[in-house]
Amino acid sequence: MNESLLVFTDEAGVYNKMPSEPFRRSHPFYIRSNTCLSSDDYRLFQGEVQALNKRYGIPVGEEVKWSDLWEIHRGKYRAEILKGLSEDKLKGYYRRVLQYAAANGSLLFLFTVTCVFTQPCYHSESELLKFHLQEAMQRVNMDAQPDDFATIIMDELNHDKIKKLKAACHEIAVTGDLIKYKNIYAGVLTESSSQSPGIQLADFAAGILNGYLRGALLSRGKYAFATDLFNEYIRPNLRCHADGRIMGYGVREVPSDLTIRKKLSALFESE
Repeated sequence: MNESLLVFTDEAGVYNKMPSEPFRRSHPFYIRSNTCLSSDDYRLFQGEVQALNKRYGIPVGEEVKWSDLWEIHRGKYRAEILKGLSEDKLKGYYRRVLQYAAANGSLLFLFTVTCVFTQPCYHSESELLKFHLQEAMQRVNMDAQPDDFATIIMDELNHDKIKKLKAACHEIAVTGDLIKYKNIYAGVLTESSSQSPGIQLADFAAGILNGYLRGALLSRGKYAFATDLFNEYIRPNLRCHADGRIMGYGVREVPSDLTIRKKLSALFESE
């Protein structure tokens, strides 16, 4: 039976080529989350999030971002609608969205991670972003059954950056690399995050992993909420090997770095 799969991707953190030490400390990770749902499950999830937004008073065309939690904590508000949301109410919103997603059997997370705080960072931003998406494209195509078809959808970025990125991903998909891309859309599609519950979910996932890694590797005890959500909703739905291994399957370091891989393996394979 063929299946249509939707893969939503978004980022957390910031990347610079050859960053300064203060930049490395402020932005220790660049993370892309890839959140996969079957089209049937996404249809249900989309309706549930739309109903949730109505209950929370979030107008059509507006969205809640993961970064809003920190901004509200600091007394800053990206949008007028956020002034009516307390930290506790916002936490309840994140949890409910994740509950809706996790209730669907097809939910799968794949993360690509650049550890800015210790990796060399020789590549340009556009090169690194292409590498992150290429890793996702490879894994998505590997997992697809013979008659499945997957589409990767990302948030709209700078027009010139998107144009170059789409061209690069199209070339990868058409010419192939380690694999032949027979089961995915030949490139990436873009959508406004405010119109896509899937991209919003990917934003939450990327932010949660960012907080989890900061707490586990750099500042233990300061990211309890992100750690709770990771353990409850992300970890059980991480792509993994048949023997349960996560590192290299549900989490991949980009670019390849044995030192970082060992650190992340120790973290993700600890349970």
